[in-house]
Amino acid sequence: MTDLTPDQEGAMLESLTNVCREAGFVVEAIDRGLEVSGEDESAFYLLPDHGWLQIRCLVLGPEDLEDARDLTALFETMARAQFRLIGCRFGFDPGSGLWLVEDLYPGFDAYSVPTVLEQLGFVWEALEGLFEAALTGAVPNDDAFDAAFDLETATPPN
Repeated sequence: MTDLTPDQEGAMLESLTNVCREAGFVVEAIDRGLEVSGEDESAFYLLPDHGWLQIRCLVLGPEDLEDARDLTALFETMARAQFRLIGCRFGFDPGSGLWLVEDLYPGFDAYSVPTVLEQLGFVWEALEGLFEAALTGAVPNDDAFDAAFDLETATPPN
């Protein structure tokens, strides 16, 4: 574990602020880190912890979860999405909702962060319809996942 001094953590946040602003994002300081938003009004939360950087974006808020009949289909959809190696993970908390999460290891390149934000945005945009359907009880099949990511269904070789 890498423990950063408050000065080092402050320098990390300052560097991330500059890099994200250079990439065209709006950056605001929050309690434990930064809120970064793009033109599409998506919000990402950059939270440093012992040299690591956790990047989160909210997929479904608590109000969305309350409207669901049952969360079984949502959890099944999350598992199927994760099985596809989407490059990030999910975090779930009944109080704050469902999050897409990326963890960057100590020593990460701050200039990679805007790309990570774009990737998280792409994953969320691709999966949004599937998660909304899951709240109604529908579990997507492999073809629905392929379509969400604009992939062609694999066919066996001749």
